[in-house]
Order: sequence, then C-alpha cells, then structure tokens
Amino acid sequence: MCPDRLDVALFFPRLTVFSGGVERTLKVVEYSDRANLHFTAYISPAVIRDSEVRRRLDALERSGRVALRTIGSDHTSPERFDAAMIPSEFWIPALRRIRAQRIRAPVFIEFHQLPYIGTFDVLKTVGVDDPGVIDLVRFPFVSSKILGDGLPFFAFQTAACVSSVRSLARFRQGRVMAVTPVTAKNLAALRYPKRPFVPDIHVGVESDAVRISTEDEPITYDGVYVGRFHPHKGFLDLPLIAARMNQALGRDVKIAVCGSPQFPRHLALFERRVRSLGVEKNLVMLRWLSREDLYATIRRSKLLLYPSYVDAFSITVLESLCLGVPVLAYAIDALRMIWAARKGVYLSPVGNPTAFAARYAELERTQALSSIRKETARQVEVLEREFTWERAVKQERAFLESAAS
Repeated sequence: MCPDRLDVALFFPRLTVFSGGVERTLKVVEYSDRANLHFTAYISPAVIRDSEVRRRLDALERSGRVALRTIGSDHTSPERFDAAMIPSEFWIPALRRIRAQRIRAPVFIEFHQLPYIGTFDVLKTVGVDDPGVIDLVRFPFVSSKILGDGLPFFAFQTAACVSSVRSLARFRQGRVMAVTPVTAKNLAALRYPKRPFVPDIHVGVESDAVRISTEDEPITYDGVYVGRFHPHKGFLDLPLIAARMNQALGRDVKIAVCGSPQFPRHLALFERRVRSLGVEKNLVMLRWLSREDLYATIRRSKLLLYPSYVDAFSITVLESLCLGVPVLAYAIDALRMIWAARKGVYLSPVGNPTAFAARYAELERTQALSSIRKETARQVEVLEREFTWERAVKQERAFLESAAS
C-alpha cells in the first residue's frame, strides 16, 4: 500500500433508516479522493436494509469511490487495512463482523450521539443543564413524560446506553471520534475516561445546490418543520406549537411539515393531537421532498421551526442558514454550543411550546423577520467557505492518522 494512501475497511451497523449520520458517511466516501482515502465497504442485505442507502452505495461503487464486498465471503485468510471504521455509536455488532471477517487493522469508531438515547437535552426541561451519572436515574422518567413512549422503554434504552459506553471504555484498541463537542460532553457525563477526537468540521454543504435555491421567492409559510416524524425531533410538539402560534398572533398560521415517519405509532399520536387541538389546516403535511423541492420550501418560509430534543449538530439548521432562512429552536446543547453565535438563530426553552410560539410572535410583532432574513443571508458565503466536504474529509484523515500520535 502506498504510504500516502489510506485503505479503510468500512463496517456499517444495521441500517433501517436513512439518517443524518448515514448521509455524512456516504458524503465522506464520495469526497474521499480529496484526502487520498480508499474505502472497502462490507455489506449484506441483513445489514443494509434501507433501499436508498444501497442505491447510493451502488452509485459510489460505479464511480470508483468504494469497493463493495459481501460479509461472510472471501475471508479464509486475514485481510489487512490501514484502518477499520465503524461510522456509528452502535458499534458492538459491527465490531463482531470485523472480527468474523478477519480484518487486521486498528479500529476507529465514530459517535454521532450517545447510543439509544441520543443526548441528555431532555433533562433541560427539569432544569438539568450539565448532567452527571446520578441524573441517569431521572432520565427515563423525564423522557417518558416528554417524548411519549413508556417508562420501561426508556429505562431499557438508558441501561443499554450505559452498558455500551462502559464497554467502549474497556475496548482499549478502539479510537473514538465524537463528531461534535456536544457528543464529547455527553460521553464525559457518562465518565468515558478517554479524550475522543473532535473534528473542527465534520460535515459540509454543497454550494451549487444551495445557490440554485437562493433566488427570492414569495413567502408561503409562517414556518417550516424539517425532520423525522419522531418525538426526538419535536414532531409531537408541532400541534401545540401551531395552536399557541394561532393564539399569540391572533390569526391562523400555516406551517409546512417535511419529513417521513419512522414508526407508525408516532404519526398516529401526532394526528390525534392535531385533531384534538383543531389545527388540521395549520399544518401542511408535505412529507418527504426531493432536496430541490425541500430547499425551495424552506426559502418560502419565514423561519425554520426546530423544536428538537436530540441533536449533536443539525445539518438542517446549517442548510437553512445557508439558504438565508432564520431558525427558531429549542435551546438544546447543539444549538447553544454550535449555532447560538450565528446570525439568524433564536432559542427558546426546551420543551415549552407556549414559550416557543411567544418567541415567534415577538419576532413578528417587532417586524424583525425581514431584517433578520437579510442578516442571515449576509453570512451565507462565510458558512459555505467554512462547511465544505473537502474540509470534513481532511478531518476524517486526521482522525485515522491519530493512531500514530
């Protein structure tokens, strides 16, 4: 192997949905030639269950960006790589597959969030900003109340999270990346003893796609929600937010809802809340949109409404700001630590739809929205220069080279 080229074996966790973390990994593979990385992905139908992920991997193979191999084949003798990468916090099954495949390489694990629970931000609803291990006792109870699923479900997820992170601490051969300072903070809260690698930049935006959608368009929506139809993303808060916005503004609002359901029970609960609050005409269910249509919809909205409880970064916030559209969000760590200093970002107490709607009404009553959009648009070029996939891939290489330091 050429010393300048790094050959990387890529092992995914089981993928059932197309998440932001998966999108990031595929983009790193797509731009891998910028940092002289070459990926070999080990896959199987049991691992890659999402058809869009498989389609994207096939396209990357045709373009020469990745070699695809089937798990369980051609492993009669050990294979050597410069690195074996697991691009997920759900790392244990992937590590078993690396060993079964007889891969000989140092192992690199990328944590986008904490496994199973994501972040501790839901505890902010009860006044806990900097949680410690003792706060894990409260976490299932608060999550059950705020996010809607039962206490046993969240108790199991919390226990699984703690078990996974403790196992990671015992896995001495593994190098860990926390993709943002938020994830590093959450690992430290669980007393993970090592210092993870934290990249300066871990994602990018594609300037051409953003510029196509930056033409001035008439405002159609008071706000737009973009995300999975899941309680973690504040999806179940939307009906009450819409009702409170109607009250605060003294008129009927119109909110575009873009995304797709992950579990039918969450969509069913959402629809019951919509009917009980009488906000059927206020929430326009656009569902999944192509990127071009999604960006156009964001541009036709006064604000991105982002009542998320769980995020370590939020590519959606970055895309909205690059489109010149301001953001109103719950004040979770990702927004406070990464985005609060940017123009056009406004925060509201976590888990309080009434305060969220009041913040929106304040911005509209002061006639600040038009000037906010102009301020937000002025930083677009700065964001495009800062968040590039070339920079993200070079940080990926720095992580892989950290084994030698």
